[in-house]
Amino acid sequence: MQHWLEDWDDIRLVLAVHRTGSFHRAAGAMGVDPATVSRRVGRMERRLGARLFDRNARGARTTPAGRIVVARGEEMETATTGIEGDIAGIDEAIAGPLRITTTEGIGIYWLGPRLLGLRRRHPNLEIEIDVGDAQRDLSRREADIAIRYGRPTDPRVRARRVADVPFRLFAARSYLDAHGRPGSLEELRHHHFISYALPLAGPLWDNWSRLRESGAGIAFRANTGHGVAIATEAGFGIGLLPRYTIELLPELEEIPLDVGPPLELWLMTDKDIGRTRKVRAAVDYIVDLFERERRRYFSP
Repeated sequence: MQHWLEDWDDIRLVLAVHRTGSFHRAAGAMGVDPATVSRRVGRMERRLGARLFDRNARGARTTPAGRIVVARGEEMETATTGIEGDIAGIDEAIAGPLRITTTEGIGIYWLGPRLLGLRRRHPNLEIEIDVGDAQRDLSRREADIAIRYGRPTDPRVRARRVADVPFRLFAARSYLDAHGRPGSLEELRHHHFISYALPLAGPLWDNWSRLRESGAGIAFRANTGHGVAIATEAGFGIGLLPRYTIELLPELEEIPLDVGPPLELWLMTDKDIGRTRKVRAAVDYIVDLFERERRRYFSP
């Protein structure tokens, strides 16, 4: 048994190196030092008599032998998570930690305050909101529920689209009083903008990029939606924000110009862990929230 456990720990490190492309990044993800990762992967290579990774200055590239170990390791990982899910689903109370990962805007402005109803319904839950753009691995239980923009591609998750989120142009009333209210996309060229500091892709963001480039310049950059909202509210210029923002920051004024299609918002759980009573209860509650408040917050 001890030999099997050691092998599994080593395989988990192999998976981490493969997924991150680097011994150093794998060490950070697994909470160990890089020397430990190198030593234990080397031990597995000696045991198997094959090199699993080609090391170079840019990181680590998985060899054909390494890909075989990765494939078997992912099968083991799936089986392990399935066992956890089966056991956790037996007579499980709706209690204990529940971690939800989502975007900063959804988590802070919309979902977070509304989870009080879930806590009142199940007072033994310990709810945690993980906000930001980092993608969490649901199969490794880095989160119980993920709510993210864009259709998921991971076959290990169960997903459903919960909203189409329209984005609109906003500015503080004080800014518009001072600089005028644009009545067309052409008139935006006289205005300053608040920009996301992160690279974003898709039709909406492509349109937004073209609008910014045609304007008078960038007045403020922020690497989060919350930062863009605060700068917009302060009066730096015009920002692109989810439509629901106007309900939460009443000092903002919507500029009624179409800038692109809405973004799909998806709720995801691991296929196995998502079967537990705790996660099912939370999913049902959150889906019902979106349904009840769709017209107010997520209509065009």
